[in-house]
Amino acid sequence: MELFRRRITMKIRIRGISYHFEVHEQNDNLPYLVLLHGFMGSSHSFKHLIPSLIGFCNPITIDLLGHGETDGSEMHYRFSSKEQIADICKLISEQFPTPLYLLGYSMGGRLAIQCCLQRPDLFRGLILESTTFGLENPQERQARQALDAQRADSIMSNFESFLKKWDDMSLFKAGEASEQQKSTISHIQNNQNPVWMGNSLLGFGTGTMPFLGNLLHQLAIPVKLIAGGLDTKFVSIMNSMLKKIDNCSLSIIKDAAHRVHFDQPEEYISLLEEFIKTNYLS
Repeated sequence: MELFRRRITMKIRIRGISYHFEVHEQNDNLPYLVLLHGFMGSSHSFKHLIPSLIGFCNPITIDLLGHGETDGSEMHYRFSSKEQIADICKLISEQFPTPLYLLGYSMGGRLAIQCCLQRPDLFRGLILESTTFGLENPQERQARQALDAQRADSIMSNFESFLKKWDDMSLFKAGEASEQQKSTISHIQNNQNPVWMGNSLLGFGTGTMPFLGNLLHQLAIPVKLIAGGLDTKFVSIMNSMLKKIDNCSLSIIKDAAHRVHFDQPEEYISLLEEFIKTNYLS
């Protein structure tokens, strides 16, 4: 019997944290796709994609730890890779049909890679947008940890000032998101909890995550990489990632910066549809 529901919104307690997620379709004939947003984002970051996604998959959007409507913690160690991997893998294994597809953008991509390495049985494909596999050089790691600590202090002391500086960063500024999408981004960011955002940077920043470069060859599932052509830093990072993963392809989207899903949503959707349909039916 075919299951079909338009939208299910739920809050589930996972390892002491109340997680918010939405299943936007439920149809036995289509694969499931879990989408993980970036730092300062929420499940609403993907809202504009849902009407197109439901044509070829069952999208599931999750508010990550401390973001959106998911609870956070006053202790930054609760945001560590180990803790968040355990949360997301438990949520996916207990609440959704597996194996499924996993998509991660930026911070969500860092988490997605680690979930697939930890629990490969849960996933049939991985899509990564504008993300990294960590820093190998100890000096670079220390410098990034110091930067994240500085940003965390800024968030907790003057959130409004931090948001202005964050949005002025070149990797976001170069993009072509519509005014409506920019308004959505601003609304999501302004409604975050500053303490939880600061702790997210301290516990799960790029400098604190494990370096995964020597583990990427273990990914046995198909992997799709997406980067914006205007985001030269992450084009370089994802080209490096491409060389480390066997069953992998990279698409660089012209006239998009770091937030490809906002800057060029139609081309982004086409890439997701091609990847999912090709691998789901093969």
